[in-house]
Amino acid sequence: MDIRTFFRKAVLGTGILTLCFSLATGLFHPTKTEAINIGKLGGTVVSTAKQQDEIKKSLDHYENDGRNELFEQLKASEGVNEDPDFNATLASIMTRLTSTIAKTEPSIQDKPYNYFINPQTAFNAFCSLGHNVSVNVGVFSFFDNNEDKIAAVVAHELVHGQKNHPINGAKKKLTVDFVQKVAGSQVSGGSKLAVDVVATNTKAVGITKPNEWESDNIAFSYITDAGYNPGAPAAVWQRVIDKMSSGGSKGLFDDLLNPSTHPGEKERRDNYSKKLTEYSNKKVTVNAVTGEIKINNKSFMKPAAFANMSGIERSYLIAGNLAAAYHNNESLAQARNDNGVIRLGEQAIVQPCPADIGADEIVRILNEIK
Repeated sequence: MDIRTFFRKAVLGTGILTLCFSLATGLFHPTKTEAINIGKLGGTVVSTAKQQDEIKKSLDHYENDGRNELFEQLKASEGVNEDPDFNATLASIMTRLTSTIAKTEPSIQDKPYNYFINPQTAFNAFCSLGHNVSVNVGVFSFFDNNEDKIAAVVAHELVHGQKNHPINGAKKKLTVDFVQKVAGSQVSGGSKLAVDVVATNTKAVGITKPNEWESDNIAFSYITDAGYNPGAPAAVWQRVIDKMSSGGSKGLFDDLLNPSTHPGEKERRDNYSKKLTEYSNKKVTVNAVTGEIKINNKSFMKPAAFANMSGIERSYLIAGNLAAAYHNNESLAQARNDNGVIRLGEQAIVQPCPADIGADEIVRILNEIK
């Protein structure tokens, strides 16, 4: 999304350990006492390998049996936004996506996703251990609570969970040295890392650029199989590009600008645009510079800006509707004006805004080139 949350290096200075995270910045003070004794087990100094094995066992616990405990800690540490409209949108998305994923990945039913909205206003979301997902409230406001676009963000997070990116990344990053720095002398004997240590330090930790690309690519299948607009992912990144170019993005996309862990926003948009074209059986394309939509290599329309959307963002959404029509072989039907909504068969294509060409003209052009 991606909007991913990434671990930044712990900075140790003047006796104070400051941990910087994409979703939380500040002094870390573990309060739980149920933790690994890093230096000794039963009074005997143990090897680094043994210590690392104990850390991995702790992570496996929170990935599986302890995942609900971790979920409650995540809510407590991040905070919960209870806006009824936003929560209804997220519930609808999770229901549609997880039921779709279950058709080809039935193992998802063995560990159903926990999810909540947190009050952070930045554009971000994360998937932690144990299929625990959180979406910033900023995602909902950024997209005007549009379900298709938010679904593209959430689908990306679900791929991380399905592909075990969080647990694999955590096992690589949570080394003995790291845990010693984090917990210091405040740990005591026990069988596993304290839940607040895990919650704070495993929000998308260790996610790599290849992980991001994998999540983008598979997320496209998730959203199209669930019936969402195939153009929504490209529209998501077009809005990010538009916002960044307008100079109004200070603090909004900080985590997306890390080139070592994130693909570029234009790369991600263009990748999704290519997938849109493929989904349309290679019938529909969008010019990323002008926003012109072509069908069968013939000009269809160049949408105007409307409301909070640029013309190019609208282009990807309209092209997505066309792609769905061509994918589902509804393109042979006659285009028609259905009370201001242009349709091909049952598929809605576009509702022209005042600055677009007229509805009847759109119908005429579409019937000539489809």
